[in-house]
Amino acid sequence: MDVRALGPVAGLLGGLCWVTRWVGDLAGGAGGWGDSFRWAGIGLLAVALAVVGAGLVSRSALWLRLLVAVAFPLLVGSLCSVVGGGGDAVALEGVFGLLAVVLAAGFLVVGHRVAAPVVQRGGGGARGSHAAR
Repeated sequence: MDVRALGPVAGLLGGLCWVTRWVGDLAGGAGGWGDSFRWAGIGLLAVALAVVGAGLVSRSALWLRLLVAVAFPLLVGSLCSVVGGGGDAVALEGVFGLLAVVLAAGFLVVGHRVAAPVVQRGGGGARGSHAAR
């Protein structure tokens, strides 16, 4: 499996874990499986964020890619804990999980294609050795 494909799949599954926990809590209590879904979601979303973090860095510096792959999930986790504050953690994680599901599903549908730059031919460019005759 391609490592770049592992990120969206882990993000989708981790987000679904958090959304499932949130829906179970709204339906009257998640029972004993709520904490299991929380920790599974944390692990899967950490893997997804590590893949995203490693993708932010040039491929030539492996040590830097590994450093950012570890630091990026920690940064996002600390930001989520600051945003969450003293509020309802299950609801906040459910919203973040829903966001993760939408982003990961969109990335899986679109894929990691990069649009090619549009090259205009003809007038409007600088006049040089290939100028119009």
